[in-house]
Amino acid sequence: MRQILLLLIFCCCNIGCPVAQELNAAVTVNSSRIGGDRQLFDRLEQQLGSFINERKWMEEQGAADEKIDCSFTLLIHEMPSPSSFKCELLVQARRPVAGTTRKTTLLNYRESSLLFDYTDFQPLEFNPDHITSNLVATIAFYANLIIGLHSDSMTPLGGSASFRQMMAIANNVQFNHWSGWDMDDRGRNRYAIAALFNDPAFEDYRTMWYGYHREGLDEIAINSEKGRQKVVTSLSVIASLHKRRSGILPVSLFGTAKLDELVDVLAGMPQQEKLAACDMLQETYPAQRPVWERLLRTNR
Repeated sequence: MRQILLLLIFCCCNIGCPVAQELNAAVTVNSSRIGGDRQLFDRLEQQLGSFINERKWMEEQGAADEKIDCSFTLLIHEMPSPSSFKCELLVQARRPVAGTTRKTTLLNYRESSLLFDYTDFQPLEFNPDHITSNLVATIAFYANLIIGLHSDSMTPLGGSASFRQMMAIANNVQFNHWSGWDMDDRGRNRYAIAALFNDPAFEDYRTMWYGYHREGLDEIAINSEKGRQKVVTSLSVIASLHKRRSGILPVSLFGTAKLDELVDVLAGMPQQEKLAACDMLQETYPAQRPVWERLLRTNR
C-alpha cells in the first residue's frame, strides 16, 4: 500500500514526465566589487530573468509545476568600458527526488571568466542561426544544458535534442571569435562541453545519469536497499572514466553536483558496502577528503 501511495504522489507531481519544458530561474547580477550604476545592473538582472523564464525552450508547452528550478549568478569583476563587462558566471539546477521533499542538484558549474557587451535597455534576443551577443549565447547554452541534464535524468538519453541545440550554438558563434567557444581549445570551454554531450562515446555516462536518478534516488523512497545499490552501481561508471582519463570533465561535473548528496545516500548502507563505495570515490576525488571523513563518521 505504501509503495502504491508513493507512486501516486510521484505521478501527481508530474515528476515522471520525460521532459520539463521550461525553466524557473532565479537570476542575480552582483556588482558589489565595482560599484557603479546599480539601476543598470538591476535592469540587466530583470531582463535576464525574463529572457530565461519566459522563453519557450522546448517544442511542447509545460505546466507550471514542471519547470526546472535553477539559478544564474553573474559576479561582475570589471567594466573595461561603459558597455563591456568581465564577470564570473555560476549556474545551478535542481530537480525533485520522488517520494521526498528533497531536491537533487543536477548542475553546479562556475565559469571564472565571461566577457560580454551590453548597453542599458538593450533587448536580449536569441536567434540560434544568427547570434550577435555573447551573453545571450552563453545563457542560452546553459539553459539547454540544464534542460538536457534534467531530461537525461528522467528518460534514457532524453536530453539529446537540448544537447544538439548546445552544439548548434557553439558552432554558430565561431565567426565571432568570443572567448570560451574556441573549437581548438581542448580544455573545458563551452564548445568542449557541447562536443562531449554529443559524443556517442559519452553515452555510458548519460545512461548512468538516468540510472543514478530514476533507478537510484527516485527508488530509495520505495525500496531503499535497491535504490542505494543502483547509486553505488552508477558510481562505478564515474570511477571507470577517472581511470581512463584523470580530470575528465564529466567526473568533475558529477563531483561538484553530487558529493555532498552521496554522504546522505551512502550513510544508510551496511558498513562494508559503504566502505567499498567510499574507497572508490576517494580514489576518484582525492581532494575531497573532508567529505569522505564525514561519510565514514556516519552510522547505519
